[in-house]
Amino acid sequence: MRTIETMQTIQSPQADSVQSAPAGAREEAQDTAGLHVNVIAVRHPHSTLSRAARWHRGVARVLLGGLALQLFFAGLGVFGVTGFLPHAILGSSIILASFALPIVAWRGRLGSALTRRSWLLAALMVLQGLLIDAGRVSHVITALHPVNAMLLVLLTFTMIV
Repeated sequence: MRTIETMQTIQSPQADSVQSAPAGAREEAQDTAGLHVNVIAVRHPHSTLSRAARWHRGVARVLLGGLALQLFFAGLGVFGVTGFLPHAILGSSIILASFALPIVAWRGRLGSALTRRSWLLAALMVLQGLLIDAGRVSHVITALHPVNAMLLVLLTFTMIV
C-alpha cells in the first residue's frame, strides 16, 4: 500500500478568512485501489496579515512602482527626450500618496517601528521636493536630490519585504 501526503489550503466562504486544522491534524482516507492518502491542512500565506497590514504593503508596492517610474521620467529629462514636467507631476502625486502609509500604520496599529518608518518615508518625500527648491540657494543642496531618492527606494522596499 502506497502513502501519499498532500497539502491543502482550506478556505471558508468568506473571502478574507482561511480555516485550517490544528497543527499536526491529519485527515486520512483510503480509496478502493488500496492507496492511503494523508491530507494536511495549512493556512493561506496572507491569512496571517491583518487587513491594515495588507493595505499598507499594497500602498508601499504602489509607491515603489511610482518611484521606479520617477527614475524613468528623470532619465528622460536628463537625456533630453522630454522635459522634467512628467517627473515633477508624478513626484507631487507620490508625495501626497506617501501620507497614506503612516495613516494606515497608525490606524491599523501595525506597530511603532513600522509607523515610525512610514512617517520617516513621508518626511523624506517632503524633503525630496524641498531639495529641488533649495537649488536656488545652492546647487550642492540640489545634488542631494538623487541621494535622497535612493533612500526613498530603500526605505519603501523595506516595507514590502
